[in-house]
Amino acid sequence: MKKAFILFLLTVSLGVYSQKLDTLNIYYLNNSSFAFPDNGTVSGIEADIIKEYAAWLKAKKNISVYLNFKSFDGFEALYNAVKKGDKKVIGMSTAAINPEREKEVDFSPPYMKNVSVCITNGTAGTIRDKSSAEVNRVLGKLTAVSIPNSTFNTYLTNLKKTLIPGLKITNVTRVSEILESIASNPGTFGYVDVVEYWYYLKNNPNKYLKMQKELNMNNERFGFIMPKGNLNKDLLGEFFESGFGFTTTKTYHQILEKYLSYEVLQTVEVD
Repeated sequence: MKKAFILFLLTVSLGVYSQKLDTLNIYYLNNSSFAFPDNGTVSGIEADIIKEYAAWLKAKKNISVYLNFKSFDGFEALYNAVKKGDKKVIGMSTAAINPEREKEVDFSPPYMKNVSVCITNGTAGTIRDKSSAEVNRVLGKLTAVSIPNSTFNTYLTNLKKTLIPGLKITNVTRVSEILESIASNPGTFGYVDVVEYWYYLKNNPNKYLKMQKELNMNNERFGFIMPKGNLNKDLLGEFFESGFGFTTTKTYHQILEKYLSYEVLQTVEVD
């Protein structure tokens, strides 16, 4: 009798989830390999993973959901919209998981590792070590290009505090604008995600950029973001980290393989 009652409660609970998750509002950035419009739907690494999550909800939880994709122009606008969103909102924005953001939004477990690479125009010198003299030799007279409230901005602010006191930082909305600015103006530099850097060079083979490896940051993990108290947090946790473990599956590897080169895939795939 007790087992039957517990089974009844689980059934009722899943029924409530099903009613509340009939539509998931997926906020996304139009972002090269991660999420982009594609013949009436949205494709990319993040979009394909979210579609697999929806399929998992149906197969494992008997929860049918409709994914309603909504595009945003910049990270800051999307992030703020997610913070204020309801319990059916999930944000896809290559958001790095960090303690500051975890105070404001909920994160899924990581779906990808990331390296934030420091990029200069190809005509700039090469930084040989992280000493103040060496960093200033190459970057001291350059202007940084960044995105407000991004991890890129955090890294640049730290450079200003520790190594380049006179550093000027200008803001743009998209990573593509950072790369275009650096490619067209030798007087600028900035940070971008390694996948964005690879994708840009792949599609712009005549552009001349240089990676300053001494200043790269390789400790980031990307997660989907949600408003605090979102119904999906626990379910996404189960999707990624339970016995199913999506990032251990062949499907996960195939999604990365579809959009990335082998070299980049080896760098960003979750272990």
